[in-house]
Amino acid sequence: MQKRWYGLSKNELDTPCLILDVDLFEENLHYMNKWAAAAGKKLRPHVKTHKCVEIARRQLAGTENAGVCAAKVSEAEVLVNSGIDQVLVTSPVVTPFKIKRLLNCLAKTNDIIVVVDNPENVEELNSAALSSNLCLSVLVDINPDMGRTGADYPAVIPLAEQVHSKPGLRLKGIQCYAGIVQHIEGFEERRRASLKVMLKAAELFRKMRASGLPVEVFSGAGTGTYDIDTEIAEVTDLQVGSYCVMDAEYCNISSRSGDLFTTFHPALTLLAHVISTNQSDFVTVDAGLKAMYFTPHAPPHLLNPAGKGWVFNWFGDEHGRVYSPHIELKPRLGDVIELNLAHCDPTINLYDSIWVARNGRIIDRWQVDLRGCSQ
Repeated sequence: MQKRWYGLSKNELDTPCLILDVDLFEENLHYMNKWAAAAGKKLRPHVKTHKCVEIARRQLAGTENAGVCAAKVSEAEVLVNSGIDQVLVTSPVVTPFKIKRLLNCLAKTNDIIVVVDNPENVEELNSAALSSNLCLSVLVDINPDMGRTGADYPAVIPLAEQVHSKPGLRLKGIQCYAGIVQHIEGFEERRRASLKVMLKAAELFRKMRASGLPVEVFSGAGTGTYDIDTEIAEVTDLQVGSYCVMDAEYCNISSRSGDLFTTFHPALTLLAHVISTNQSDFVTVDAGLKAMYFTPHAPPHLLNPAGKGWVFNWFGDEHGRVYSPHIELKPRLGDVIELNLAHCDPTINLYDSIWVARNGRIIDRWQVDLRGCSQ
């Protein structure tokens, strides 16, 4: 049965809402898949970006994939219950309740991996896995001089040896995700910063192999360093996330060629309506902080109408402000504006669904199944 919204112009939708241009999205997936294959790497896309099972399935359909990443156990639960396995949980899981939930996921699929950065956590995971008659795969998480999570470099090999000695755990390798370098604006500066930490991790990976530790996975990298970290032979898979939809934070950094980072398209956009035009030099739209995460260093760009010099800024929880330097170009009451996202991850988490469009017409609606999964 055809949905009543099928074939609507995207500008006929109620706002604020998220629109995915499926052709641009598929181009993004194709390019990243092609790059990984040419570099001899696999992809392990991070679902924390889009929180959508349908997008995860489409990412896994690529020929070069090692599975998907989830930031939280609650995200992994939704993925596993939707029939998606090969899930790497990229943050430590330390409380008894969360460990139990993690092992419940493992009981449904053999392809759950978790990271560790603490000897006490290794003991807890081992005991819980043995109590459940399970064997849990583990990556040692490395701190890339960032301090958020991860073992410092000198502690990595002893921690790996501890994991390998535990009958309830299976050492698979290492994770080194340098999130702090992903948005460095200059390419050469970003390259130097990423290689500095990733090469140190690669050295540890080689030492593990030389000592007989059964490591096969070196997972890391991100959208901002996808074409940098592939220079490292030991890296096996890329935890890219934002590439599939893109946002202003990434569009503002430079690429290898020196131009702005336009390799991947802003496939996901936000629509808003002009709801007040009483001021002379700006209008108010119905999209504020509750509709889109805002960051002042990378504000969203107006994509449509384009070329009129309009500038969007935050104007409260419910509202946005669109400034027009030319009075004669000021938007009219009821006009629809289209913005790329300042930061895709927290914005998508505000919505129940994403409208899917082709040539400006709605063809589908995908649920944001992992929305609110923050535990």
